[in-house]
Amino acid sequence: MAKNYRTEDGAQIAPLSELKDFQISEGYKDVRGWRVDSTDGTKIGKVHDLLVDLDGMRTRYIDVRLESAIAATHGDRDVLVPIGSARFADEGDVVVLPLTAERASLLPAYDHGRLTRSYESEVRRHFTLGEAAAGAAGATAVAAAEGDRPVGRGFYDHEAYDDRRFFESRKNKDINAAAASPQRDIHGEVTEKRIPVAPEDSVSIKRGESGNDEVIVRRPQVE
Repeated sequence: MAKNYRTEDGAQIAPLSELKDFQISEGYKDVRGWRVDSTDGTKIGKVHDLLVDLDGMRTRYIDVRLESAIAATHGDRDVLVPIGSARFADEGDVVVLPLTAERASLLPAYDHGRLTRSYESEVRRHFTLGEAAAGAAGATAVAAAEGDRPVGRGFYDHEAYDDRRFFESRKNKDINAAAASPQRDIHGEVTEKRIPVAPEDSVSIKRGESGNDEVIVRRPQVE
């Protein structure tokens, strides 16, 4: 790999778009291009990319390209969001941040260069405050102290960097929705087919070529 993605403490964090041999794990959603909303329902941007920890094989950040009104700049402005801090909206292809639009506008800009620990600590500070008690002076002091401490590889052990919190929440929603939804036809009515079966008939279920289960009824031929 020609480009050096190694941070100052030894971690390798790279944009997924630049990793030709990497892809989103099967069963997980590729959220690149999805809309991003603030917790107060404002559209603040879209998912531009995902940043991957090459050593831990985990997604650590969502790269969000802000709307011009939020970015308050003439050109593009990207910011990083620790992936475990975000969640899926209840409906649609939308990612929701635990920040108001105003607080999202205060996130430090991501310049697509090598990450420094001071930058990452500043990013995380916004989200630990947002999840606990935004604006509380005591929380600010705790977060500041946390950012000033020397940190090593365990920096990403924080739940804010656990991509399973993010991706598996959507998987669970999809599973629950499928379990709760009966089969419907194009008119929105529940479909039901009843086939009379005689005592001498045999009934079996097998997987068809389409991948769906099929009910097979075998009847003895009458001469």
